[in-house]
Amino acid sequence: MAIIDQPSPALYSAVLHVLGNIDSHTRSMSVTMSDLVEYLNVEQAACLPQAVGEVLPLLSKDPERLRFAAHLAVNFDLFEAAPKLAECALTFDDRELILAAARLCGNPAVNATVRHRVANAVADDAAGLIRLDPTCLPKTEDEICLYSQCWPGVRTESSPLPQTPVVVLDGGYPADAALRFAVRLDKAGASVRRLSQGAEIPCWFGAQTVLVCQASTRSRVLNSYPHFPERQILVEAIFRDNREIEGLLHRVNGALTGPHRLTLGALGPEAEYAVWAPEVFTAGAYPTKEAAFLAGTTSSSLNRLRVQGVLEPRDRGILLWTFRDVVAVRTWVYLKSMTRKRVSSKVVEELARFAGDSKAVQLGATSGGRVLVNQGDGWDDVVSGQRVMGIDIIYIDEVFRPFDYGGGTTLDLLQASPNTKLYPTVLSGTPHLNGHRISAKALASLDTRRQRKAIEVAYPELEGESFEDTVAVGQQLLSIA
Repeated sequence: MAIIDQPSPALYSAVLHVLGNIDSHTRSMSVTMSDLVEYLNVEQAACLPQAVGEVLPLLSKDPERLRFAAHLAVNFDLFEAAPKLAECALTFDDRELILAAARLCGNPAVNATVRHRVANAVADDAAGLIRLDPTCLPKTEDEICLYSQCWPGVRTESSPLPQTPVVVLDGGYPADAALRFAVRLDKAGASVRRLSQGAEIPCWFGAQTVLVCQASTRSRVLNSYPHFPERQILVEAIFRDNREIEGLLHRVNGALTGPHRLTLGALGPEAEYAVWAPEVFTAGAYPTKEAAFLAGTTSSSLNRLRVQGVLEPRDRGILLWTFRDVVAVRTWVYLKSMTRKRVSSKVVEELARFAGDSKAVQLGATSGGRVLVNQGDGWDDVVSGQRVMGIDIIYIDEVFRPFDYGGGTTLDLLQASPNTKLYPTVLSGTPHLNGHRISAKALASLDTRRQRKAIEVAYPELEGESFEDTVAVGQQLLSIA
């Protein structure tokens, strides 16, 4: 999340408004940070840490809010704010601010001159020296605890102290997504560190650390910490929206070892989108053509799987397929689109037999047809129950997103368009207008002349709302019916 420009006056104003009016006794750090990042684009988000720093001197007449803002910067490792935080700390000779500045200066991306000024202010204060420098070894029990918090690379599996899990974020991700993810991590009880590209690798990588990074950063970290476990490294190309962020949180939790995990119950409503729960995964009632369209295949392919006994749709005068059937076939199509090698249809059979799992945080599949479930502590084969390690796994979350296949491009299965959702227990699983129990097909059937009026007459509650993209999805569904 490198600074690519100077913060705009509007961004300064927004940050000052939030921090200058905060009730530091009732407002949490994560809620405050969420307020700051919610509507920022990637360029504005990249400038936010610097903007927080620049606003600190403007809070000098309100010590409580100044300290709150300083701790906010520390909480989210906004190392770009270190120069201004150091300036405030030295101006007011405030130990709390000096210690906060020392903690930020523990990030190797902070300028050496700033770090030197803070070190001079710390003098021989052990609490400050430990925050600044991992070579300053602790002596007392309290210092040992502080050292482990500041430098989690020293933690081992047998560490007796209860410690907050640490998640290190690669600085190469788009700033808006990375900061939103940092807010989610903080809500879930993790300590967030930001690893700047090009900076030296700090002493952060121990038994209770998970690294979320791009491939190049993985190599940099392993060059410095060759024994850091691969299971604690999540190489992610990018996380673009709330659903992907929530899924990544579950993967972080699954990568943590020992008793110290994230508090997933503290997450937002996206985390409650539990499609693997039995009552959800096995729901839905899709006519053959709609099921085939959503799965990225043809009606004849579905019927062939039915004749072979692989899938068993319900016969209600017409054949009706479940969400599980759609996911099973779509996974097979996705796997085939990813490789030129033969992909076993066994994956369809195993997914079609999988009854769901309310404890699952992830479902996975292999090109060999195995289906795997992760309840947060590793991958197990859904058939044998055996623990699986060291094989290539496709996350079935990825199957929900659009992908190219032989006949075209699939819709996003759970969110076909910005205003269009699919949930298996709502309207039998057909895509619908978000926030309403109105199907995309119902809207499209009214919009015969591509005009809003007929829809607003039938559904007065939609007057002034955006639904054109849902109509377009409905028209696609009607065209194949």
